[in-house]
Amino acid sequence: MEFAELESKPPLALHLIWIIVILQFNLDGKSKLYKDVSLAHLFMMNNVHYIVQKVKGSTELREMIGDDYLRKLTGKFRQSATNYQRATWVGVLYCLRDEGLHVSGSFSSGVSKSALRERFKSFNGMFEEVHRTQATWLIPDTQLREELRISISEHLIPAYRSFLGRFRSHIESGRHPENYIKYSVEDLESAVLDFFEGCPVSQHSRKRSQ
Repeated sequence: MEFAELESKPPLALHLIWIIVILQFNLDGKSKLYKDVSLAHLFMMNNVHYIVQKVKGSTELREMIGDDYLRKLTGKFRQSATNYQRATWVGVLYCLRDEGLHVSGSFSSGVSKSALRERFKSFNGMFEEVHRTQATWLIPDTQLREELRISISEHLIPAYRSFLGRFRSHIESGRHPENYIKYSVEDLESAVLDFFEGCPVSQHSRKRSQ
């Protein structure tokens, strides 16, 4: 915070802000122990969000630290959520690009089926791994969990729907299309609902069938 912002605050408020700052440094240090960068960002998001909710839930705490610092904390956990999405989904969405799929020559031009098959295989493998892993991660706050799922869907589902719409026919006209198109759009929508529940995918499937 700027020194001018702190000058006007009473000693107890300054002490509280200092405690929160130290806590954030400690959390940041612990997050670096995670080998998975996406999980490190999720860890920071969960914990800073928890601090924000505690402050918002106490009139005394909110009055002491002030709305300006509360906005900074809110920005911190939202930035962690953005960092998580970049770390996790940029590579997955990169599979759904058009670049590298089109071929042209002196006699013909079109889509390289071998490149397209590899692209679908890459997407399937990456999504399966993310789905399997991140279903076991937990976001305790129900609203935060739902917000992040919605944000993931808003990026993933339209990209996949568009990619599938453009290239499905090229795969289905070849052999064993089921080896490459493993997900319908509805399958992905359903799979995203498994994320951040804190239990393996197999348990989610049982819950949905009950």
